[in-house]
Amino acid sequence: MFKKILVPVDIDYPDTAALVYRKAKSIAELSQADIHLVTVMPGFSMPMVAAMVPEDVRQQAAARIMAAQEQFVTDNCDPGVTASLRTGKNWEEIIRAADEWQADLIVVYHNRHREVNEVFSQSCSQRVTDHANCSVLRLRKVQSSK
Repeated sequence: MFKKILVPVDIDYPDTAALVYRKAKSIAELSQADIHLVTVMPGFSMPMVAAMVPEDVRQQAAARIMAAQEQFVTDNCDPGVTASLRTGKNWEEIIRAADEWQADLIVVYHNRHREVNEVFSQSCSQRVTDHANCSVLRLRKVQSSK
């Protein structure tokens, strides 16, 4: 069974993130696996973009996202769940986080409402699935079990 489950969460959508976490928690309970949440903040890898966004704005954004992530963990997660904030391309950072933590499962949410965007580039969940070095569970139509 799985021992380390990585769960990427988008803190801008806390309700969906909470539902994805609960699905991952159900899997983790089967084998007492650890869960680590990862939130990815967009990076400024293009020099032209980086030059337009002042450092203090980047720091404020990181502080806001970190505070929202901490609140999410407090409100939704069991004790012992860890979390980290990364900066860069979402799918690349999710895979890096999984590799560094040696995760054996990544649980991601796939939003089918972005089909137009996927014509031009693959979704984050698809890229994670294609490039991850561990198993990936792509959840769709996640609904509350309440």
